[in-house]
Amino acid sequence: MSEFKYACPVCGQHIKCDSSQAGTVMDCPTCFQKIVVPQAPTSEDQKFILTGTRLEDKKTSSLADAEARRTLEPAKAFPAAVAFLLFLALCVGASLYFFRGKLHVGPGWQQADVGAVGAPGTFSQKNGILSVGGSGADIWFQADAFHFVYRPTDGDVSLTARVQSIQNTDPWAKAGVMVRASDAPDAMFAAILVTPGSGVAFQQRTAPGSQATSVQIVSGPRTPLWVRLARRGNTFTADYSKDGSNWKTAGSTSMAMAGKAWAGLAVCSHNHAMMCEAAFDQVAVQMAGAPKEPATANTNSVVHAPPPPKPVAPPANDTNWMLDLQTNAIPDAPVAGRIHGQDFLMERASFQNGALTIRVGNRGPAESGAVINFSGADAEELSGKTINVLTNAEKAARVSLRWKDDTGEVQKTNYDAGYALRLEFGALANNRLPGKIYLCLPDPEKSYLLGSFRANVSKPKPKANPPPKQ
Repeated sequence: MSEFKYACPVCGQHIKCDSSQAGTVMDCPTCFQKIVVPQAPTSEDQKFILTGTRLEDKKTSSLADAEARRTLEPAKAFPAAVAFLLFLALCVGASLYFFRGKLHVGPGWQQADVGAVGAPGTFSQKNGILSVGGSGADIWFQADAFHFVYRPTDGDVSLTARVQSIQNTDPWAKAGVMVRASDAPDAMFAAILVTPGSGVAFQQRTAPGSQATSVQIVSGPRTPLWVRLARRGNTFTADYSKDGSNWKTAGSTSMAMAGKAWAGLAVCSHNHAMMCEAAFDQVAVQMAGAPKEPATANTNSVVHAPPPPKPVAPPANDTNWMLDLQTNAIPDAPVAGRIHGQDFLMERASFQNGALTIRVGNRGPAESGAVINFSGADAEELSGKTINVLTNAEKAARVSLRWKDDTGEVQKTNYDAGYALRLEFGALANNRLPGKIYLCLPDPEKSYLLGSFRANVSKPKPKANPPPKQ
């Protein structure tokens, strides 16, 4: 006698038995179906699994088999049905996990509102088109507010979608593809997003709670537009295309995001009180271990994209650089401009010890940026106020510019007057001081900063008490 395994022909449950039981009738422990045990295999290979025979399918006239063919007793029928349904649910779940491949539009999408949105988001599918509606102030600063339609992922993933249309609730309303660490408003993410009036933005948040930044902003492209985001390990690469065949890179970035993440479609109205409707089609999710995309999709080029081009700020022309506070409107876009002839795109804003700093880089001394010193005023004093400094002011807040010269050395210039400045501070909340800035300097290089920020407020360190006199 020797043990072997066979599979239930109804539910697939593996059952262990002895060779002496071949030909007998047994109950499946999962679905309670009566099964005729097959003959023991002649091979010793345990990977080879036989299948039993359902009793109703086996022609026999024996009295024992005839008794076995009777319907299950009522006491067993109900648990058998429940167990079978549970098993089917487990099978569906297992198939989604083990056969993760190219998942086109179909069942399996989930949705969630991320952050404090003004109205619940919406999602529907019809004839291959995914319609997503989302409100929310923005996907930006230290916390996001938008609607997300996603699939859970575990590791490398590539998302492709064509944004057919996006409602113009704001020039910075956003619709596109995103990989996100979680549904926390301040979670890490990478996303390539199409806007109604501000082009295509490849954005990121590289650490929980940090300021979101732009890897690249490309002005010009509008819907319908293909977008693609690929993750390989800690590297995220974004591309866009007008036809789905000829792709242009929007850049590449790196962040230490956990393997388990969400990948899907993001929509934000950039207006807390309004809903923005966006339509997507040609949606595909390619996960690790899946077969390659068709050659026309050009999937492989995502992971081998060239280094990103240098971000380009708005030019220093007579529209952006002018020492006039009355004619220059401040956009809701992140602060951008030029410092000493070099392009500038803000990555972080902070307020500490009475000084507002707008800079490139999140840590260490600023290598490029501006510091506006308010002579020790704290954030509470500036909250909700608007400050205008005209060029003929005899004495104003000190402005310090920093930049790197051709040798890589950090240079600095201070201005106590002669510049134009407009600062519109919002209400201080949760150690964040939002605001808008227009700063124009009288230097030959036409330095200026223009846009919105949300500064982290740090309390000044208490002064140490002097040692008592001896």
